Amino acid sequence: MVVKLDLRLPGKETREERESGYKHLLLFTSIFLFAIAGTLVFIIGGWQLYSLRSQRLELKEGALSNSEKIAIMDKELGRITGDMSKLETKLDYLLSDIPSVELLTILAKILPEGITIEVLSMTSGRLSLSGIGRNEEEILQFANNLHMAPFANIVSVPVISPANRNGVNMRSFKLDCTLFPLAQIILKSDVDELKHRNVVSEDRVL
Repeated sequence: MVVKLDLRLPGKETREERESGYKHLLLFTSIFLFAIAGTLVFIIGGWQLYSLRSQRLELKEGALSNSEKIAIMDKELGRITGDMSKLETKLDYLLSDIPSVELLTILAKILPEGITIEVLSMTSGRLSLSGIGRNEEEILQFANNLHMAPFANIVSVPVISPANRNGVNMRSFKLDCTLFPLAQIILKSDVDELKHRNVVSEDRVL
C-alpha cells in the first residue's frame, strides 16, 4: 500500500503557482488594455469618420453655394458686358471719323432759305445730298457754299432736274462731296473761328 502525504503548509503557495498567477494577471491585464485600446480606436475612428462626413457635407454645401454665386456673377458679367458693348458702340459713334456734329452744324449755317435737304447720306469720307430748291441759282449758291465749308474737300457739280412739290414747280438736285478727316475739319473750324474773332475785334477797334 502506497500513502501520499501533502507536506505543504496551509495558506502557502509554491513558487510555480505564484508565477502562474502573475502570468494570468499579466495576460488578463494585456487583454483588458487591448480591449480598451481597441474600443478607443473604434471610438476615435467613428468620430473622425463622422467629422469627415460633416466636413464633406459642409464642403458640398459650400461648393453648391459657390456654384450659385458663380452663376449669378456670370449673369451679372454678361449684363455688364452687354452694357459695355452698347457704351463702346456709342463711344465709337461719337469718336468715329464721321464728322456728323460738325458737318450738320455748318450745313445748317450755309443752307440757303429756299433749299430743302430731303436725303442725306454720310460716311467717314463722303457726303451725298439730294433735295429741292426754288430755282437753279439757289442750288448753285448752295453748292458754292458747300465748297467753301471747312469739311468739304471736293464738291461735285449738282445734277439738277425739274420737280413738283404740292403742285409747285421746283428744282431737285443731287450732289456728292468728299470730306476732309475729322481732325483737319476741327482744326480748320478753330482757325476760321479765330480769324472771325480777330476780324470782329479789329472792327470794334476801328
